Amino acid sequence: MYNYIAFEGVIGAGKTTFAKAIASQLHTRLLLEEFEDNPFLESFYQDKDKYSFPAELSFLASRYHQLKDISIKNDLFQEKIISDFVFYKSLVFASINLKGDEMMLYRKLFDIMFSQIPKPDLTIYVQLSIEKVLKNIAKRGRVYEQSIDALYLEQIHHNYIQYFNQLQHHRIVILHSEQLDIYENKNSLPILEELLNTPFPEGISYI
Repeated sequence: MYNYIAFEGVIGAGKTTFAKAIASQLHTRLLLEEFEDNPFLESFYQDKDKYSFPAELSFLASRYHQLKDISIKNDLFQEKIISDFVFYKSLVFASINLKGDEMMLYRKLFDIMFSQIPKPDLTIYVQLSIEKVLKNIAKRGRVYEQSIDALYLEQIHHNYIQYFNQLQHHRIVILHSEQLDIYENKNSLPILEELLNTPFPEGISYI
């Protein structure tokens, strides 16, 4: 039903875990964000004021090239693809980390790029309590992420929801995943697979 399905969520919500599990279950192409290739990422967490702009520009360029390249190679996603990011997450994060002229310039670049790439047929936003998100971040042990606090994560979540409400002609499902542990409960995978075969209307749906 959906050829291009994207998982999203705040840092540590489990979007990559969900994307990998469902891609493996359905034997489909998996597209993972190349965030670790960002040369400014660790510096950003050490000094956000200094490195926000180059870090966000690097993410913007990387996400654009990944999606533009795969859309050309796969004839606009005629092959089923599962990804763990959406392009417009760039704007969600930039709206927190950038201000003034930098944000204005960033928005102009974003709008040009956004018009050139295909949108997901379905976006699953994985929503998890901030408490559990912080535990996930601590558990996976990326040193540069350990300084992330609850307030920053809450801002990210708020900006996602705010942006979803502005989007037109997109299908977005807000998935409350507290009880959907695909590692501890293998019965969750068929539930998730069924969800991805549900004919959702355009707009926001809550599960």
